[in-house]
Amino acid sequence: MTRITRREFIRLASLMGGASLFAGCTFLGEPPAVPEYIQGAPAVDPVETLPGLSNLYSVCGLCPGNCGICCRIASGTLVKIGGNPYHPISTASPLPFQTLPAEAVKHGASVCAIGGSGIQTLYDPFRVARPLKRVGARGSGKWKAISWKQAMAEIVQGGDLFGEGNVSGLHNLKESGEGLRFLAGRVDWGAMTFIKRFMAAFPGAVLVRDREARLEDLARLASVAAFGPGTGPVSPDYRTASLVISFGDAPIDSGIPLVSVVREIADARVVGPCLKWAVVDPRLSTSASRADLWVPVIPGKDLSLALGIMRALLDRHPAIPGIPDRAFQQSLMARSTADYAQECGVPEERIASLADMLANAGEKAAVFPGRGILAQPNGVETAATILRLNLMVGSVPGSGGLTSRDDRFLEGAYTRIMGQLQYKETPPTTDLRGKALIAWEADPVYDDPEATPAALKNRQENPLFVAIDRQITETSVYADYILPDTTYLERWDVCSFPPSVTAPGVGFRRPVVGEIDPRSGEYFPILREIRPMEEILADLAVNLDLPGFGEKGMGPAGNLKTAWDYYGPLALAVLEGMQKAGFPVSVSATDRERVLQRGGYFPSATEFSGTAKKKPQVMASWKLSAKAAEAPQSAGIVEGEFLLTTYNLPFHRGPRAGINRWLLEVLPENRLIINTVDARKLGIKQRDAVTVATVDGKVQVPCRAHVMPGIRPGVVALARGFGYSQAGAAPQDIDGRIAPPDKTPAAGINAAALISAHGTVKVKKA
Repeated sequence: MTRITRREFIRLASLMGGASLFAGCTFLGEPPAVPEYIQGAPAVDPVETLPGLSNLYSVCGLCPGNCGICCRIASGTLVKIGGNPYHPISTASPLPFQTLPAEAVKHGASVCAIGGSGIQTLYDPFRVARPLKRVGARGSGKWKAISWKQAMAEIVQGGDLFGEGNVSGLHNLKESGEGLRFLAGRVDWGAMTFIKRFMAAFPGAVLVRDREARLEDLARLASVAAFGPGTGPVSPDYRTASLVISFGDAPIDSGIPLVSVVREIADARVVGPCLKWAVVDPRLSTSASRADLWVPVIPGKDLSLALGIMRALLDRHPAIPGIPDRAFQQSLMARSTADYAQECGVPEERIASLADMLANAGEKAAVFPGRGILAQPNGVETAATILRLNLMVGSVPGSGGLTSRDDRFLEGAYTRIMGQLQYKETPPTTDLRGKALIAWEADPVYDDPEATPAALKNRQENPLFVAIDRQITETSVYADYILPDTTYLERWDVCSFPPSVTAPGVGFRRPVVGEIDPRSGEYFPILREIRPMEEILADLAVNLDLPGFGEKGMGPAGNLKTAWDYYGPLALAVLEGMQKAGFPVSVSATDRERVLQRGGYFPSATEFSGTAKKKPQVMASWKLSAKAAEAPQSAGIVEGEFLLTTYNLPFHRGPRAGINRWLLEVLPENRLIINTVDARKLGIKQRDAVTVATVDGKVQVPCRAHVMPGIRPGVVALARGFGYSQAGAAPQDIDGRIAPPDKTPAAGINAAALISAHGTVKVKKA
């Protein structure tokens, strides 16, 4: 028998899975049934037969999808992560909540490659196991291990901590009422509520977000700009939409959550009536290759394309609802469809086809801007304009094309758990400068490796930097202190559903390894000195005598000694809010335990009688800035220069998930995708070594070329999730002992290092 490596097996399995996924829609005119693409392998997994195997249900934390997971535990060790059969994201047919866990283990559910690799997040050999204090310059990789007592005392009191002069501790900042910044990355609802509770108690604290979290904030702003106040982020409803136009979005490649989005698209494309689909993307992604129409737009010109479709709709379909705002329409009509076509590089006939498809779909249409749109310099306005295309044909959130979630049951829980503390919601900033910075679940240096390191190295702009982290990342390597954090598999949380999921309910995360004291709720993790973020902040709060914490604490989670002291009351508060919203759930410690045992509460649509069934009131907003109304200037690309675009792979999402070594076995490094015609001009052949450089020449990196016709000429592309300088890739000196690095995560290019102001790069054969 021919032997194959793990990497080759995963690659072949992925290719075969992707081919069979759409086999019915691609090759069969009248498929008799949906292919059984979620049944898994026919053979019994040996892991399932281990003696003493137990199953714990929780929520994945490696991307914003918040999929339900089933963790297989053998003798206290996590041996496998699968899908949760209760969870509506993990399976198309969730088990009824009343199903006993003993029966549930007989049923399977799905999890993506990233979710399955979470075992390596837990057992990463480069995890930080004790509090660390730097003993060299910031970023030097020189540390000494210290006790929690010493770390807390120095962070609170300050002093000449590093032989570099006096540093103000958090106590002085509390007294002055200014200077503390809290950097939070992608954080789930329960943890974010706790962070806001801490910040509400600390005078003048400011919330800072990194790129990934900022994109979620921008998505909310775009929805509000298009549909009016009270509208949260939206998503195509693939189950009911008759047309989806994806701008800068490749849901088969990187949908959130990937498992359910791909399943729903496959069902919609295979079971008639077949969903019509257009993908706007300069790269022929897997999504674009499976769509009815691929629109290779010039990168950064999506706004011109959206305006061109609007103009074509008004010209070709006067009976549609159209644009009620006169000023907006006048600005739009100042240029013709041909003008917009020239600006975005899409033929006028193609724009007309998109307009016709949209008009025919009406309220069942879903025109959706992906994260690539939001990452553009004018991302919010471009995304809002794209969303307004829905309004022009009568499609609003909840009408059948776009999803509409209603998680207002969380509002009551938020109010109750905050107690008398009042957190003032302000627009999050990305400015890291302050007198002290605390960071958790954030890695802004990976997203901006040019400017951010300089800001973090500057002790005048950031005199005190504390990172709560599970490993030494691109960002935490610049910290003064690293406080060892738990992983998502060792913590509690309350996890709301992403916008693409219309099913009612909420996920509850729980520790799946380690031990929990049944009387006090104290958690004993597998690494003795790591601690959940909530306990770290609560300890700081008590040392700082912040209101609402410690013996003087008020409310259901006031005198917090353990993370469970917060999440226990929070879970009850959430269940109470769900009950008031119409969920068939009672509120008691017993019911809370039943919910935790199932990884959340997921009533069926027939059981739920609350407000989520109601179509939301949309107060459409129309606004076009003067700059957007003007004809854009030429990009000014010269011969030998290319527009760089980036994208996500199904098994790489970012620095918090992409570093798992199993994922890197599938594709160890990224390659520069370049059009066949462009490659021929430069004398570049498949797999040739090339050099990619910013136009100013400050950044030059080597990589290999992937030559293909499926990308717009003049554009090159790189996958994100590669080229790490830390996360075990660099040596770290701890107490004079240097741990040998693992260069695996360093392979490939961090595409963010090449993104200049205009996203323009030079490419030459090495």
